Amino acid sequence: MSNRIFWLLALAVLVSRVDSLPEETAEADVPLRRVRRIIGGDYVKQRNFPYMVSIQAKLRKDIFASLVGGVEHFCGGTLISPRWILTASHCLYAYDKNNTRIPLVDPKIWHVRMGTKELRPTFFDRVKGTFSRLFNFFYGQRKLQTFYHLEKIILHPKYEEPNLEYDIALLKVKERIQLRRLKDVDVLRLPFPGVVGENYPPANMTCTAIGWGSACVGCMPEMNMKAVELPIISHDACQKIFVSPINLTQTMEFCAGYVNGSKGIGSGDSGGPLVCDFEGMMVLAGVTSAIHAKYPESYPAVFTRVAAFTEWLLDTMKSN
Repeated sequence: MSNRIFWLLALAVLVSRVDSLPEETAEADVPLRRVRRIIGGDYVKQRNFPYMVSIQAKLRKDIFASLVGGVEHFCGGTLISPRWILTASHCLYAYDKNNTRIPLVDPKIWHVRMGTKELRPTFFDRVKGTFSRLFNFFYGQRKLQTFYHLEKIILHPKYEEPNLEYDIALLKVKERIQLRRLKDVDVLRLPFPGVVGENYPPANMTCTAIGWGSACVGCMPEMNMKAVELPIISHDACQKIFVSPINLTQTMEFCAGYVNGSKGIGSGDSGGPLVCDFEGMMVLAGVTSAIHAKYPESYPAVFTRVAAFTEWLLDTMKSN
């Protein structure tokens, strides 16, 4: 499972001039890929984004793993209720050394980390977390936990790896998170189509993507949370940048970012949130889905449009 980059080999990305966007020259036939780290952006405090979640996989079972946790950050996610986290379906897949795609839908191999801007817990964090869970078990959830185990994973039933459509999933944590008692942990509002409109967010709005980012393409990931502001690009403009056969479905996907820029969604956090302002309230507008494989800072990223799935999300959480 060492190769965790999700390439969309079937998608050839061609570049053309786009009105109101800088002209870019780059190599043709470069695929989109799934996202691993944010490029550029600014370091942020957890309290500013209390809904941000690191989704981590338990990939090691040795002495070292017992000391440091044996987990690896796979994707970002968003806390949308005391029991549920929203992420991307493609995050629940990996590739082995033979490039064979493997579904990772067993909740036992995952846990989630929240309430901290740091990506990886130290040994002392894990010891403290163990005592916190014991305390919470006997006295109710009063002490902050930074990581939680999963009870259930639900991929959208129409999602087919490695397609872009329906790239959305829900993770249910085992313990109900007592939001009123916990500092720096909160939920993010979902966009309701009847309120924000079916095509929310609109073009030219500036929104914020959050994740654990690299300072540059190819750099090692940083351990602290980052945020970057990205402009929403119209469907027509995005289609001109990513020419057929990418075939974005306007009702389900949209683009945000820059052309020929120096920051954006890079080898960063798939499944993480794109947060937009709606009449003074912050709402979850997008789920990070895919980027340009070779020049991620110079092309817009593709996001799943959350407003298209609000009804499915609410029905699924209610029935599970």
